[in-house]
Amino acid sequence: MIQELIPLTRPRTLAAALGPTILGAAFSYYTFGALHGTGLAIFHTILIFLAVVSAQIIANLWNELKDFKSGLDAGQKIGNAGSLTRGAVTPKLISTMIKVLMIVPIIIGLYLSATITWWYIPAGIICILISFLYSGGPKPISRTPFGEISSGIAMGFAIVLITGFAWTRELSLAFLIPALPATLLVGSIMLTNNIRDIRNDEKHGRRTLPIVLGRDRAISLMSITYIFNFFWIGAWIYLKVLPIPALLALLAIIPAFKTIKTFYTHVDEIKLDKAMGTTAGAAMLYQLLLSIGLIISR
Repeated sequence: MIQELIPLTRPRTLAAALGPTILGAAFSYYTFGALHGTGLAIFHTILIFLAVVSAQIIANLWNELKDFKSGLDAGQKIGNAGSLTRGAVTPKLISTMIKVLMIVPIIIGLYLSATITWWYIPAGIICILISFLYSGGPKPISRTPFGEISSGIAMGFAIVLITGFAWTRELSLAFLIPALPATLLVGSIMLTNNIRDIRNDEKHGRRTLPIVLGRDRAISLMSITYIFNFFWIGAWIYLKVLPIPALLALLAIIPAFKTIKTFYTHVDEIKLDKAMGTTAGAAMLYQLLLSIGLIISR
């Protein structure tokens, strides 16, 4: 049963939760320090990560459930929905899991709001709302060209700011330095998923970004976002805002290149599924290595 449930949580997308949390904390530590002590800030960071991961799992289960009920996953060869389409996991079980897991982000969110700022509550509600509207509602965001940017904002930009605020107790324009690449990297994971599923999505009337742009332009867009992220780091190092060890993030070029190469080499959905792993790897490696570079330079 566990083996059937794990794919439904979309494990590869969970890197989208870990990366921005670590990056937000590392950037705050390097640039501002911890207003109320490093130990407390790290504790709050761990709680934020647990809340974000549990919320991400809930959103992923919800998205899989909605896609299954809408018939989008019927006969799908690859991806995460096999457990539902084969009947190995029932929709009722998924609904129960969602209700139980909701307890985790609610309790953590209330604690963090009471100890840091009550503004966390509306911020969290907005992020969760975006996550659920991604596949739910009369016009799911996942069926529009705005899926990548909405997920990037909710799971990248917002998480960096929320984590950063836990360290500094203030918002600064400086947080745009880690928040922008985090947003683009989360968006790239969703873009990879949509490029892979482009034929299935077209059959079901979706208007995702790759469908609107066309496959080749969507791949070019992904290449541009990768290039931008690498130049973004270089520019801030040149301006002496970031330390030279931040160049460690450039090692993420390796999985990023593999992703682009996979898309240009293959069109079969099963082979393209490998790109999901390298895209998530590029996102995680970029943010983790950048974080390490910041921490060791403190």
